[in-house]
Amino acid sequence: MRVRPTFPDRASFDSSLCGPSVGSDQERLDAFFAQEWVQRGDPEVLFIKRAARKGDRWTSHIAFPGGGRDPDDKNDLAASIRETREEIGMDLDADHCLHVGNLSERIVTTWLGKTPLMVLCPFVFLQMRVDTDPLILQPAEVHSAHWVSLRALISPYLSNYVRSEVSGRFGRLDGHFIGALTRLMFGQVLIKGIDLVPTESVYCNTSADLLPSGPRTTTYASSVLPFLSYGRMNWVNPSQQLILWGLTLGIMSDFLRILPSCDPSQLWAWPTLSHVDYQFSIWLFTYAYRKQKMQEIKSSNPASDQKAGKASGPGELDHTTFTTFQTRSRKEIQDSALLEMLGGYYDRAKTAVFLTLLLRIGAGGLLAAWGVRELRTRRSQKL
Repeated sequence: MRVRPTFPDRASFDSSLCGPSVGSDQERLDAFFAQEWVQRGDPEVLFIKRAARKGDRWTSHIAFPGGGRDPDDKNDLAASIRETREEIGMDLDADHCLHVGNLSERIVTTWLGKTPLMVLCPFVFLQMRVDTDPLILQPAEVHSAHWVSLRALISPYLSNYVRSEVSGRFGRLDGHFIGALTRLMFGQVLIKGIDLVPTESVYCNTSADLLPSGPRTTTYASSVLPFLSYGRMNWVNPSQQLILWGLTLGIMSDFLRILPSCDPSQLWAWPTLSHVDYQFSIWLFTYAYRKQKMQEIKSSNPASDQKAGKASGPGELDHTTFTTFQTRSRKEIQDSALLEMLGGYYDRAKTAVFLTLLLRIGAGGLLAAWGVRELRTRRSQKL
């Protein structure tokens, strides 16, 4: 994270004021957020768009810098620092970077399945200066990097939905035939997302899809009347669409629930299927559960204990936010807003999908029997 100054302020980092020599991490935080340009600034979060790679479960997804732990890494924190340096060239060991805590650890599994994939350990760092060296992106890992304001993440006007194939949710069960079959039977999975509006972006200059390639495509109207195109080609790269969803949205929700005015339940919508009959059955079977979980999440929101107006910046982030973040109990750190809401939801959703599928089969059988009967009746009448 970092704080972007607003006009006409100018950001400055004074190591004698916020550097490691000042004292404890809390003293550094107090000194940093005491600066006027920081109090008027706009807090931002750094996201990356993963490179497109065949066979990668999270190909082209919005994510945070990071990766797997190597045997030489001292701990998970050291692994996150190394991976960030390798992927985007940012040195989190620098004097202007401060490790302020970690979010809920979670076991990542396949959707609707119980196959564990990895244990995710999110760490939070604060970058206390803006005028740093340009990011250097690893082309095999990262397509682009984007700084996004916290205000944009909370805005209700940027909500979106992502369509995902049902076959891809079961781990290895994938392929063109399986994908077409599951799409016919179940439709697609609808998952809540947020359109990202970056304030600053960096693209990997060696990415294959950075610039358009191949033959130029034109419309019939522009070929007949060339002046309609004004000599320009309107090219939009679909791979550069930035939508925050899934696992990364869950991690971001865990952090945003610390803010005084942020309701984590508003950042999330329950996953469902695109076919209307499945949507209705899932809504019906999970109604009581969803209502109960929403009430639990709102009542257990740690930000609700903070006084309104206590935060200083436009994004409602100040030293008290990180103080609360650092001093939360172990139990609170382990509680994930997303995992709390999804716990038990999928079991009820699977029951609803199974019963709806049986109803579909039964209705199809009755319709087929009626059709055969009508066909035989018409034949007998002709004879």
